[in-house]
Amino acid sequence: MATFLEVGLLQHFSVIFPVLLVFVTVFALLQQSKMFGENKGLHSLIAISIALLMLFSPGVVQVIGIMAPWFVLIFMFILMILLGFKFLGVSDKSITETMSSWGTVHWFLLVIGIIIFIGAISSVYGASLLPFSGAATTTIATAGGNMTTATGDFNANVGRTIFHPKVIGTVFILIVGSFTIKLLCGSSK
Repeated sequence: MATFLEVGLLQHFSVIFPVLLVFVTVFALLQQSKMFGENKGLHSLIAISIALLMLFSPGVVQVIGIMAPWFVLIFMFILMILLGFKFLGVSDKSITETMSSWGTVHWFLLVIGIIIFIGAISSVYGASLLPFSGAATTTIATAGGNMTTATGDFNANVGRTIFHPKVIGTVFILIVGSFTIKLLCGSSK
C-alpha cells in the first residue's frame, strides 16, 4: 500500500540531484570568475558538460551524495547561529563585516569542509585501496590488550588509527603548540 511518506520512487531520480548540484556550482563559479568572459551561454554549456561527464564516474556521484547532507547540516547550523546572534541584538552591519573579512570563522569552515571531503573520499574509495596496503599485520599493545590495525575492514582500521592514544596525544600537543605560538607571536593591544 502506498503511503504519503513513500520515497521509493525518489531512488530512481537520485542521480539528478548531484548533476544539478555540480551544474549550479560550476555555473556560479564561471559567472563569478568571468574566466571565459560574460557569455552565459558558454558558461552554461561548460557547466552542463562537466555535470554530465561526472555521471561517468559513479564514485564521484557517491562522494557528492555523502558530502551534500553534511554541508546542508553545516549551513543550517550557521543559520541557527546567525539567528541566535540576531536574537541577542547583534546588528546586521557587524555580522556582515565579520562574515566578509577573512578570519577564524572562514578558516574553521574551510577545515570542516576539507574534513568532510576527505571523509567522503575515504568512505567511497578507502575499501578499494585496502588490498594494496600490504599484508603485514601491525599489532599494538594497549592497556586493554592487543589491538591490530590491519583488519579487513577499512572503517575499523581508520577508527583504530585515529583513536589510538599516540595519535590523540600528538594532536593534543600540536593544538597546544599552535595556541602557544599564536599567543606568543600575537600583537599586544
